[in-house]
Amino acid sequence: MENFKYISQNTIQHLSLHDCVCANLFYKDSSLIFEMEWMEVLSAHPDNPFDQAHQSGCGRIVLFRPIINHGSLDKWKSNESKTIMLSEHKEIKNFEILEFNEEKDKNGFVLSLYGVFSSDPQFDSIEMKIMYSSSKVMFNNLNAVSWFESPEF
Repeated sequence: MENFKYISQNTIQHLSLHDCVCANLFYKDSSLIFEMEWMEVLSAHPDNPFDQAHQSGCGRIVLFRPIINHGSLDKWKSNESKTIMLSEHKEIKNFEILEFNEEKDKNGFVLSLYGVFSSDPQFDSIEMKIMYSSSKVMFNNLNAVSWFESPEF
């Protein structure tokens, strides 16, 4: 795995990923990896020294020992739905995250994900529900203050 300056464990709840883009989602070494174009790192995140959320540069979220309870890629016009079967050689690229909610349960964590594709000719949306044992959040720097911290918002 690529080296990142900031690596934290089980801190997904300290991110806001609404409107963030997942450049690549893939399965490798018994982990589900989200390569993000950017992430909104909330002020509560242990690696954010600021009193406001800030946007990171490229980052990564790794889910360890994932079990996909539900996963589908959907085409709205044709009501077509395809079950997601991730393997070592399959990738899902470039979708905008609209929902990314984590809950803790007795066995670890459960993540609900919903996103939309803007340039995929095959599918319009992705929806997943994933159980996992733990996670890591990784990024190198914090840039501008997050858009939702603006007084106009």
